[in-house]
Amino acid sequence: MSRKGVLIVGAGIAGAATAYFLAQRGLRVVVIDRESTPGTHSTGRNAAILRTAIPEPALHALAADSRRFYAAPPAGFSEIPLFDAVGLYLAAPEGAAEGLRAWTALPECASGGSEVPVEQLYAAYPQLAQDLALAMHFPKEGSLDVDAILSGFLRGARAAGAELRLGVEALALAKLGEKVIGVETSDGLIEADDVVLASGAWAGRLPGALGWPIGLTPKRRHLLVTSRLPALDPRSPVVWLAGDEFYFRPESGGLMLCACDQDAVDPDQGEEVRDEVLELIAEKAARWLPGFDDLQAAHCWAGMRTFADDPLFVVGPDPRAPGLHWVAGLGGHGITTGAAVGRLAAEWIAEGWSAHPCAQALLPRVPVGKS
Repeated sequence: MSRKGVLIVGAGIAGAATAYFLAQRGLRVVVIDRESTPGTHSTGRNAAILRTAIPEPALHALAADSRRFYAAPPAGFSEIPLFDAVGLYLAAPEGAAEGLRAWTALPECASGGSEVPVEQLYAAYPQLAQDLALAMHFPKEGSLDVDAILSGFLRGARAAGAELRLGVEALALAKLGEKVIGVETSDGLIEADDVVLASGAWAGRLPGALGWPIGLTPKRRHLLVTSRLPALDPRSPVVWLAGDEFYFRPESGGLMLCACDQDAVDPDQGEEVRDEVLELIAEKAARWLPGFDDLQAAHCWAGMRTFADDPLFVVGPDPRAPGLHWVAGLGGHGITTGAAVGRLAAEWIAEGWSAHPCAQALLPRVPVGKS
């Protein structure tokens, strides 16, 4: 009897992690991506922040599971550490402090952190505006090595027999009745027992994708890295400010800054940089980091985070299309939760079920009357 064959569309974090855990189970796996380099879009354009404290309990659980994997990956997964625990502060001014304190106090939403005097944060960043009323410190979090994580999943998948085909574009799902039997691609038909749509902002756009239950909305987010700041310790912690929604961390000798913009976009225009958002970043930087004189931009870019119609991801089999699976709508948490999401998706495909406590909540949700 031949081994079950799985075709994964997308070689970013969602597809790579799913391929890794499927190949470890002995399944025949083919991963395709239209780009010549894996992780070209959302995976390669994110802020690389390890933050497991998330107001949605299911997402916190997935992030905590993934952090454990990244802290102690299997032998041979990576020759270098997958993250640097420089620490993470979630902080807020007076008007947003109680809201932040309320959800970070819940163990199902945040773990491994504690409230600390705001002076502790000011000691790390004396350049910060003196307007903060609350600081929550998570010492085991910090910055992720996205390239090492993605490379580890792809290398491990290929070592276990998976095939990676780059420069191959998915054109349409191939179906026999309601059953998905493969994908029509720029290289011809690739048949498979199961097809996994893990192509980020483009996951819901493949012609023939049956009955997408809730819709996917890509949202653009800009990141800007300043020129070098001699006074900055390169291992300073990550800081995320609630209320005004602004975060920063050291990067390339300067600071990576984000104003948390999230405009809904067509994915084909989702990486276009908008001048008005760069101005917003500059305004927030001037407001929150007045101690840094004349911050200058060294480079900037835009990437996409793709959301379902509720705060949860969409991971698992489509109930109306046998053979079709989704690993989508990761909403900016793709790297942080990647290991757990990949394992969960692989369980649905390989075993037909998952005992993970988040499994049922993440299944594609079918609106009433749309089945």
